[in-house]
Amino acid sequence: MSGVLSLKPSYYEALKRLTLELAGVHLGDDHAFLVETRLGVLARQEGYQNLNQMVDDLFGQGHTRLAIKVVSSLLERDTHFNPDPDGLKVIESFILPALHKASAGQVVKILSFACSSGQEPFSLAIIVEKFRQSHPDFNASILGVDYPSPALSRAQDGRYTHFEVQRGLPIRDLISYFDRSGEDWIVKPTLKSMVNFKEFHLLSKLDGLGEFDLVLFRNSLAYYSSPAQIRVIRSLSSIVKPERYLMFGSKENLPSSSYNFDKVEGYKNILIKHPKPIVPEVEPELPKPPPKEYVPDSVKAKPA
Repeated sequence: MSGVLSLKPSYYEALKRLTLELAGVHLGDDHAFLVETRLGVLARQEGYQNLNQMVDDLFGQGHTRLAIKVVSSLLERDTHFNPDPDGLKVIESFILPALHKASAGQVVKILSFACSSGQEPFSLAIIVEKFRQSHPDFNASILGVDYPSPALSRAQDGRYTHFEVQRGLPIRDLISYFDRSGEDWIVKPTLKSMVNFKEFHLLSKLDGLGEFDLVLFRNSLAYYSSPAQIRVIRSLSSIVKPERYLMFGSKENLPSSSYNFDKVEGYKNILIKHPKPIVPEVEPELPKPPPKEYVPDSVKAKPA
């Protein structure tokens, strides 16, 4: 670890264990600068004099609230509008027409996992609005979910800086679907009414979210440990309606176990749910969101 970094190596290793325990995500060995930068900001927000004081308090006292905030800060993704353009084109040309045909006038429900500051859900909403121009009877609702974080709060506001809207958003879409507010841009009410956001622990049981016609879990799977990947794909099968779709990133490798799903011919990153789901003899146990009194194992003992 570089000498310019302030955290002790033992604390960095402990933070990696904490992230794996709470979220099932491998932080990796090359994220030291990210840890220092993001947690440095969090330390100031929490009223600590410096990063080491916050981390020392975290592992010395075992604060659950602080542990969740730390992990959420470390997992916050840098997102932009129209992520994975190839995937969005497939949604526009294949998935929406298929769902329109199958929905029979019902509202099509779309779920965006790991939505961060909301650019993917709003990009989806723009695609839906454009599709409705030629299919006025089509209606959809979009739900974005992620760990609680400042990014998710910003998504709920639908407010973005000029720099953020320049990243991936065509000028025509900016003018059509956003209003200027000072130096920022705000999603227009007609678009915002289609999208909702919810705090959610991604490794918990998903039943409470309902069932969806399209679930997007894109460019995230590789960060999960192998056991967590299996739990994720199995739990996702519980919220995708039969003969509806689960979509990964266009350049992402699909998991080896496509539990209750088949691959869609011609689209390597899209799975379709079996019409009659296979029920295993023993259902896999999924971790629950940590209760208020929960103290992660990795913060029960202070690192050396």
